[in-house]
Amino acid sequence: MKGPIVFDFDKTLTDKDTLLGFYRESASNLMFRLKYPVLLLSAILFKAGLISNDSLKNIGVRLYLKGYRKSDLEKIALRYSSKIKLNNIYHNDFLKYPSDQVIIISASFEEYLKPLFPDCKVVGSTLNYQENILIGLSVNMYAERKKYWLNEQNIDRVDEFYTDSFTDRPVMDISNKVYIVEDGKKRKLNNLTKTQ
Repeated sequence: MKGPIVFDFDKTLTDKDTLLGFYRESASNLMFRLKYPVLLLSAILFKAGLISNDSLKNIGVRLYLKGYRKSDLEKIALRYSSKIKLNNIYHNDFLKYPSDQVIIISASFEEYLKPLFPDCKVVGSTLNYQENILIGLSVNMYAERKKYWLNEQNIDRVDEFYTDSFTDRPVMDISNKVYIVEDGKKRKLNNLTKTQ
């Protein structure tokens, strides 16, 4: 059995990261600008290896999303998903596969991914709600968590995997074919390159 076709989302099916845009969509211009230096500093700390990706995502959620009613955030996410521009990989590669063979697995939030791909299996980062009020991050679908989720679904082999980042190495390791996406273009990795 070959396994599914798996796509990352940000910078794989889009040309840019969508998370910051979602934060911007959820806040007024003034509030976004006031809080942005904290997010920027956190991103620098993450790049320097001083905080984890989970911590960075938690900070963004606390700054921009915490306290929203679930129904209100879903409306924001639906509006935002209609603004996302999909790239050449989406149009030339993703669309050639039947939707039941495809899995999109991403660190982006399911709230705006699922409306964008209503006919596909979408697995993203999830948020934690208490009495329908957002209180924080639940699961950050990042790096090894992607492989863990696939394994939980009894998927131990992926036929083709499209991603922009070597942080997805755990999924690369169980994929028959791996395509690295840069600027809307793909290049196939061979077995030697996969060991980077």
